[in-house]
Amino acid sequence: MSERADSTQPAQPKESWVARWTTLEDIERTLIDKPSSGLEAWARTTAGVVVMLLALQFVTGLLLGFYYVPSTESAHTTVSYIEKVVPAGSWIRSLHHHGSQWLTLALVLHLAQMFWRATYRRRPVGWMASVILLGLIFAAGATGYSLPWDARAFFGTRVTEGIAGGLPLVGNAARSWLLGGSQISPLTLARFFALHALIIPAIILTVLAARLFVFRERALVSAAEERRLEKWMHRQVVRNAIAAGVVFIALALYSWKSFAPLGPPADTAAPGYLPRPGGQFLWLFQMLKYLPGRAASLIAVALPSLILFGLAILPFLKKPLNRVMVHPRRNIGAALFSLAFLLVISLTIIAYVDDSSNPLTRAQLRRQEAEETAFRNSPFIPLRARTSESVSIEPQGTNNPNSNDGAKTPDGSPSPSPQVGVSPIASTNNTGAPPESYIKHCSACHGTRGQGAPMMPKLLGVASKPRRTVEDIIGLLNDPLAYGIEPPMKSYADKLTEAEKREMAEWVAGLK
Repeated sequence: MSERADSTQPAQPKESWVARWTTLEDIERTLIDKPSSGLEAWARTTAGVVVMLLALQFVTGLLLGFYYVPSTESAHTTVSYIEKVVPAGSWIRSLHHHGSQWLTLALVLHLAQMFWRATYRRRPVGWMASVILLGLIFAAGATGYSLPWDARAFFGTRVTEGIAGGLPLVGNAARSWLLGGSQISPLTLARFFALHALIIPAIILTVLAARLFVFRERALVSAAEERRLEKWMHRQVVRNAIAAGVVFIALALYSWKSFAPLGPPADTAAPGYLPRPGGQFLWLFQMLKYLPGRAASLIAVALPSLILFGLAILPFLKKPLNRVMVHPRRNIGAALFSLAFLLVISLTIIAYVDDSSNPLTRAQLRRQEAEETAFRNSPFIPLRARTSESVSIEPQGTNNPNSNDGAKTPDGSPSPSPQVGVSPIASTNNTGAPPESYIKHCSACHGTRGQGAPMMPKLLGVASKPRRTVEDIIGLLNDPLAYGIEPPMKSYADKLTEAEKREMAEWVAGLK
């Protein structure tokens, strides 16, 4: 009897293996939103573009990580190896570099279309996840900028250091944590690499996992409506795939023609180098020009944070008690989007106009671009291990064919070794008394033997750092700003004689 009863029941639709073995259909069900058609349906393909670019960042970053060494001695050499030796290495690095900028733009467009469709009301979790991702992508771009450790990266790190150090109350602690000490050192690059390659990607994956598996939003349509919309969902997936494919092809071609920037090592940069950030940060760089000291640091951190925070809390704004603002979330969101758009676009345009209208700045930027081009076209020179014998001082007139001191590339430029240009006096301990000029002008901040003072950097071993040869130290005394040193360090161009500057520089270079 039971078998007959069972046989009269309508047959249930057969589940696919995807439904039986995975939760993908459940995830898809929670992502279903009101259907769209025409231009609006294509506008929603920004989601597919964001997913594609985010996956591309992870894949290309992983490939670059197979070769990159986060050390001030080896970082530039390994990036140069990727660019000049690894098959398709330059293209992969360009995909990673330009992809980060395109991903920022794609996320902004994704948020714009979500706001246009008022998705923040129906899908608050998806809205907040997109805003958080935008902030994380900004952070990833800021930390990745320093990793090549060329002149552009070194001076960009100095700018970041200045912003962190200028924050009120927490500035000194933030600067010390970011640098791993009182000044830029190997720990600095290690921390930037850890943030860029480990911590920020882990947070991004956590946000995505929470969005898909933890904070699920209830489906907005009934089961019957869902089955009716199944064909629309399939068409929308195809639209997303087409949009993502077109953007990938465009990015691949652009990256093939437009290389990611890479110049000579930081220790070979000439005085007067002008750092310029990536396109997504150029507006912030321009804004800092108009603000003094600590105010610039505060605005640089607070303004983007406030804009992102304001967008993130839009779904939670309550209805107003009066009729002054009928749609508070819509109005506040529109104001934030308009403010951010006008600020970013206008300041970015002003930055380009300023650089092109100032003849000195334009000439310097062209010179830097020519140096980067010459370095890119020069052959790769591996980093040679420098043993105690290789840094020993040869007597004058000795011709040692095995010595690689002062090695030159075929075009006459210095080798990428971080030790190039270091004064021979830097390889010996300096046990002599400090010069009188040093005691008079420098000991109060750096200690009588260069050991440093509270909140002031030490000078011990300074000659081993990029751009700290004897000649560099003399140039630094003349113009600290040209070397990225900000107040309280001041110029001694007119306060010391040339003999005093050289005596002081040679003594400082010999500190161990």
